[in-house]
Amino acid sequence: MPDYLLDTNIVSYWYDSRRPEHSKVLAHVKAVRQPDPQTQYVPRLFISVVTLGEIEQGHRSAAMPNASAQSEYMTFVREQCPEPLEITKHVAVPYGELKAWLFNKFSDKKKRTKAERAKQVVDPMTARELGAGENDIWIAAQAMTLNFVLVTHDSHGHFGELHRQFATTLRVEDWTQ
Repeated sequence: MPDYLLDTNIVSYWYDSRRPEHSKVLAHVKAVRQPDPQTQYVPRLFISVVTLGEIEQGHRSAAMPNASAQSEYMTFVREQCPEPLEITKHVAVPYGELKAWLFNKFSDKKKRTKAERAKQVVDPMTARELGAGENDIWIAAQAMTLNFVLVTHDSHGHFGELHRQFATTLRVEDWTQ
């Protein structure tokens, strides 16, 4: 039985009963929290510290912050959400593999010269240029490192292609389906 790493959109759908995805995500959470009939293992749910950072940033940059709503959401995250998962040095290798694949597949050929590649370390291509968010790449790398299932609703564009390219080492589920 696998363990699961939930990303920001899945957490928000789980929390917000007004979202059309809420009931499907909630049903998956409840199903996952049941012991396996054969082994009695209950899969664990995790939330990346990167996801927690995205949530914090969202609250702090809201045009019209609602302290009460933010407090309720953070209480949900602390009490209902899975335990936080730290980034470790072991995540660096799969992160580099994922980011390099995106770079080699989707960057402008002019940026792939030896001189331009060195510049990528200091001034990397943006998420828009690569078609995948930097945080999404880190979260996917965490899932790969620990052999967790990445639970996301983000499978569009180049990030979706990345999911398909690394399907043997990056298991992905969309609980809104």
